[in-house]
Amino acid sequence: MLYSLICWGTIAFVFFVIVLTFSISVLAIFSAILGLMGIGLLIWVWFGTNYRIENEFIQIKYGPFNERIAIQDITNISKKKSILITPALAMDRIVLRYGKYGELLISPKNEDEFIDLLLTKNPAIRIDKQTISN
Repeated sequence: MLYSLICWGTIAFVFFVIVLTFSISVLAIFSAILGLMGIGLLIWVWFGTNYRIENEFIQIKYGPFNERIAIQDITNISKKKSILITPALAMDRIVLRYGKYGELLISPKNEDEFIDLLLTKNPAIRIDKQTISN
């Protein structure tokens, strides 16, 4: 809910600032273009965030950004509350730790089903049920 409010509130605020302050000048047109690009990026991230398990990899897309993680590289899964900007559209996230130092926060709609699917592909993944607050 908080992320929805922040994202859509920012979009509405920037849009109304552009509309209410627009004038025919180079600076105003440049500012409007930058504002519209920012709105476009936020909408792209909002509607373009998804996680897909394909064969032995997790494909993570969030707007123009893509990551691909080998499921065999995942060592630990835990839960975390965080307001950091990551490919997660919620404050309640799961943390995938992979490789030596890799960490990714995501928020799939059905966490338990997602984790179960990962465990079927890599039963060596450790699950930490403890929630860590940030």
